[in-house]
Amino acid sequence: MAQELVLPVHPADDPRFVHAVRYLRDRLLESVDIDMQIRLAGRLYHISWADRRRIPQDDAAFWMTSGMRVIEHRGLVPADVVPTGEEQITLLIDGERLVFHLVALDEPDAPMALPDAG
Repeated sequence: MAQELVLPVHPADDPRFVHAVRYLRDRLLESVDIDMQIRLAGRLYHISWADRRRIPQDDAAFWMTSGMRVIEHRGLVPADVVPTGEEQITLLIDGERLVFHLVALDEPDAPMALPDAG
């Protein structure tokens, strides 16, 4: 059963941020090893990883990027930018850079509601 992924929401200078990035790394690696699935904001994703390598710095960082596509229309109608259902999560933690690739398994065009960083 795919577990719900918890994203880091603390500011990068908050000590809880490093803990949250480590926790995220562990959950992502666990999901890759167990069932290749994860839930993020209620959506089910197939997860794989694209890259893992040592880096010279020991900083903690987290980025998430979404794949988008442009749908052009005829005439003067403006183009639409819509999600592809693909996400990439990049983590820097404990002298490593890890990149994970996620592909939505349900409703790839549905908007994703991320938790409020509030």
